[in-house]
Amino acid sequence: MEINSNTSPKSGLAHQSATAATKRFPQLDNGELIKTSFWISQIFMIIATVIGVYLAAQEGLSQAITFDNLTNKQNNYYLRQALYDEVNDNVNIINEYADFVASKAPYDIKNHHPVMANFVWENMRYSSYTLETPSTLLSQTRRFYMQSADIIDKMEKRIYGVKYGAGLLKTLTQEVSDNTLPALKANYTALADELKRNDIFVDR
Repeated sequence: MEINSNTSPKSGLAHQSATAATKRFPQLDNGELIKTSFWISQIFMIIATVIGVYLAAQEGLSQAITFDNLTNKQNNYYLRQALYDEVNDNVNIINEYADFVASKAPYDIKNHHPVMANFVWENMRYSSYTLETPSTLLSQTRRFYMQSADIIDKMEKRIYGVKYGAGLLKTLTQEVSDNTLPALKANYTALADELKRNDIFVDR
């Protein structure tokens, strides 16, 4: 029997080891690698896009909320400033009326009925910003309008004497001048300062 001299036990073992290694660690096709890397890159691109859109949406929402908040503060500023001007004018009207009737004591007192401005106060009921005004300021303003109207009505009906009624009016306007008006002015001034810090300037 003739033995192949090219074959040896060692070479046979080497061949078997190489075959086993090939089965255990199969060689990857370059085409497959390219396809795999392509899909991985696509997945990361999608993830990055989703994250980018989410962050942009969050930033946009934050800016929208900030803008809406500042717009509300600006509208509140003008509303409260207008209320201040109206109440201040009415305090002067009531003081002039009280001084006149106390000094002249006119018989036809109804003919000298003071005409108070109430455009802002009446229209505040239709404004969505009214209830954003501090309730203390609204209550003090409401009492001023109600009490002054009540005192004047009782003076005209002779329930109150002219001088007595005038004294009540002066006390009422003094309280408004000392408390309500300064608090209202400080409130809308604080709004103006906050708006200025955000580069929004309002007329003072």
